[in-house]
Order: sequence, then structure tokens, then C-alpha cells
Amino acid sequence: MHRMKLFAMLLAGLAMGVASRAWAADVLTLDAAVLTALEQNPELKAMQQDAAAAKTKYPGSRFWEDPMIGVRFYDVPLGENLDKATDIDYIITQKFPFPGKVKAASKAAYHEYLYTVQLLGARGREVVSEVKGAYYGLFAAQRMIEVNRKIESYLRSTVQVAQSKLAAGQAMGVDAVQGQAEIAKILGERESLIQQRNILQAKLNRLMSRPSQEEIRLPAKLQLPQWEVGLEEMLALGQEGHPAVKGAREKIEEKQWAVKAAKREYYPDFGARWEYFQHPGERDAWTGELMLNIPLIVNKKKLGVSQAEAELAAATFTQQAVKNTVAYRVRETYEKMKSNDRILRLTSGTLLPQSRQAVEITSAAYTTGKAGFLDFLNATRGLFEAEMNYWKAFENMGMAVSELEEAAGMTREEYLAAKGAGAPQAFDLEKTIGAEEKNGKK
Repeated sequence: MHRMKLFAMLLAGLAMGVASRAWAADVLTLDAAVLTALEQNPELKAMQQDAAAAKTKYPGSRFWEDPMIGVRFYDVPLGENLDKATDIDYIITQKFPFPGKVKAASKAAYHEYLYTVQLLGARGREVVSEVKGAYYGLFAAQRMIEVNRKIESYLRSTVQVAQSKLAAGQAMGVDAVQGQAEIAKILGERESLIQQRNILQAKLNRLMSRPSQEEIRLPAKLQLPQWEVGLEEMLALGQEGHPAVKGAREKIEEKQWAVKAAKREYYPDFGARWEYFQHPGERDAWTGELMLNIPLIVNKKKLGVSQAEAELAAATFTQQAVKNTVAYRVRETYEKMKSNDRILRLTSGTLLPQSRQAVEITSAAYTTGKAGFLDFLNATRGLFEAEMNYWKAFENMGMAVSELEEAAGMTREEYLAAKGAGAPQAFDLEKTIGAEEKNGKK
């Protein structure tokens, strides 16, 4: 009997070939975070055990009930030992279900097992999406804190210039006061950024099943994923390959077999009984019996069929609801990805260079007395907002791509591997696991 490795399906398709990419000591890469979550997340471990439990259920449903054996001491005189019995009878009985009943029950249990496997796959992809989103968010939060410190440094340098000009009688004292007030705002905003960083760090640690307060060091650079793919193709991928859609199909298969099993209850089951008689002082003998039960309580059978058919109808509607949800999620996350991509291009290509140039010009102009302090403050605040907007769009872009991967039921790496442009080893491993399941199904 083949051994199904449940997490191989997740590690192959979702960990993106992480095993071939080691990470530097004390620096957590995105691949390492995904792999750690898939291996250590307790929720996934619990679901893995649920699937393992469901796997053991369906083979057992193929077997008949255990036979019963017994012994009967017939006509033992009161106060005498058992060996004084007139007859000593040895009995074996066995029930035989009507043909097709065991198969229907076994098939229903098997598809229930496959449904739990798909639930595990769906939750695994959700965990990967959450890990990636938290990782991009944490990276962006750390960059925002750096931007905040850089703006503070700009302001403190210019406040020193204002104080020097005030001492020389070349400026009013209000310039330094306004500068100090702006620094206070920057420091207050930094506290919010630090809080955001700590929350995202705790979330990432939770997903990886590590202590929430454990510090996470990220690499100095992180490249955003770019996914050049059409919306219609993503919609098709989601409708065919999302684990929730596959799970809904398995649930329908389970309920279809449950209906067949309920209808089989109209047919009788059989029973066999064999007895061996020992007659002290006489020849031994045996007796055989064949019996069948008569399913006279028809209303009970009708109710069972009605229940099974209602559950099948519910599973069919659930499948359509799941498909609708997947289509909506794919469209929603795809639009978010494209929107944030445009914001990133606009911010990095136009807004940031112009904001940096404005700060340089106004800073130099204020030093030479050709611009007012408010001009410098406005330019500095504009640069701060532009850089913060960039990193927020960076975070949103990373989250949108990871959410699109989850919504479509396929990571970007899996997509590229399928197209022959990525890591085919990881993708082929998942296909091998799927083929193994098909063989098991037969």
C-alpha cells in the first residue's frame, strides 16, 4: 500500500524549491519563512492528522462485520458440572451485506478522505499567503522606520542651520520652533511604525510557530514579485485548480456515493450460521442456516434516501458558491496587483525623484537665504509622504501577489514551472504526488 506524504504536496508546490536555497545565519529569507511555516505551523499539523485519520477510515469500511462465535451447553442438570450437558454446541455466525453496500460506503469514505486532503491544501496555501503578506509588510515597516529616521536627520540639520542664522540675526526664532515641532511629529509617527513592525513580527512568528517576541532579521534587499499573466487565464486556473474547488468536487462525489448507499438499504442483508453439536455417547452432527433480513420499515429507508439526496443537493450548491467566491477573489486580487503596480511605477518613476529634488533645492535655498523655512518644511514633508506611499504600495503589491496566488490555487513559481520558465522539480514533485493518489483511487 502506497504511503501518502501529505506535506510533500505542500512543500513541493508551495515552498518553491526552498531546500536548494539556504539562508544566511540569523537572516530570515522569504523562502525560509514559507518553509518554516509549512513544517512547523500547528494548525497545518492538526489538519494533517485529520487527513491521516480520514485515510484510515475508508479501508475499514470495505470489510464485513466481525463474525461471532459461541458455545452452548444444552440441558445441564442443576448442581452438575458442564460436562454433564446433554449437548455441547459450537456456533459461528456471519453477516453478509447485500452486494454494492460495502462498495458504496467505501467510496463515500474515500472521497471524504480526499476532501480533507483538499482542505489541508487550501489551508496550506492560505498560510503561505499570510506568511508572504506579513513578510512584505514587515520589510516595508522596517524601511518606513528608516525613512522616518532619515527625515528626522534632515530636519535636525536644518534646525541647526536655523539656530545659527538666529544667532547671527539672519532669521526669526520661529524657524527653529517650527522645526522642533515637525521633529516631534516625526517621532510620534515613528512610534506608530514601530508598533506596526512589532505586530507584523509577532504575526510572522505565530505563523512559523515561534515565540511571538522573537526578533526577526530580514535581508537588506527584497525584490517584489512580478507576475505577467492575464486575468482570464487566472480565472481559469482558479476554477480548475483551487483546492477549495477540488474539495467541493470531492464532496459531491462523496454525497453521490452516499445516495447510492442509502438506496441499497432497500435490499436485504444475508446471514449464515453454522453449528457443531457434540452428543456425549452419540455421533456428532452439524447444522447450517442461511438467513436474510426483510427491510419492512420502508419509511426509515425513504428518510435515509431523502437525507442523502438533500446533502448531495447542498454539496452541488456549495460547489457553485465556492467557484463564485474563487472567481471573485481572483478578480479582486488581480485588480489590486495591477493597481499597486501602477502606483509603484508612478511613485518611483516621478514622485520620488521630484520630491528628493525639491528637498535638495529648498534646503540649499534656505541656507543661502533664498527660501523660507516653511518652504523647506513643506518639501521635507512631501518627500516623507512620497517615500511612505512608496513603501506602502510596496507592501500592498507583495500582499496582492500572494493573495492572487492563494485565490488562483497556484503560486507564481508553480505557474512559471508549468510554463517551462521556473523550478520544474518542485512542480513535478507535486504532480507525482497527485498521480500517486489517482493510483490509490483505483
